[in-house]
Amino acid sequence: MIIPNLMVTDMERSIAFYRDVLGLKVAFTIDGSRDMTSEGVGKGAVFATLEWEGSQLMLQTVGSLAEEVPGIDADQAPGVGGTVYFRGMDPRSVRERVPKEAVQKGPERAWYGMLELYLRDPDGHVVCLGIPEGPAPG
Repeated sequence: MIIPNLMVTDMERSIAFYRDVLGLKVAFTIDGSRDMTSEGVGKGAVFATLEWEGSQLMLQTVGSLAEEVPGIDADQAPGVGGTVYFRGMDPRSVRERVPKEAVQKGPERAWYGMLELYLRDPDGHVVCLGIPEGPAPG
């Protein structure tokens, strides 16, 4: 199992994006004292695990990650290092909830048969939602 852990600068804002815009469910959040916080809120949280159709996505504040992982600077901004791809999430159903400034591309059909919508989350991470629509290359 692979579970991405994205660095975030504002946990409440990030949870709101993934929960309210993309429809993920908050499984749990942890505060700076390593105690569970109010489910789904994110207030005071430094870590969160969200779920969608059996998959998980972790969010962790830059400061919290810097405390745990050598070489991460607490003042560094999150960067784009790849794309988190949600296969099976219909971009058409999400598009109406996405802030206009978050849309990078789409929704449009890619040459390989997927209808895709590329977004940027509040920290600049690239997120793509895609569903099969049309034949794949053969």
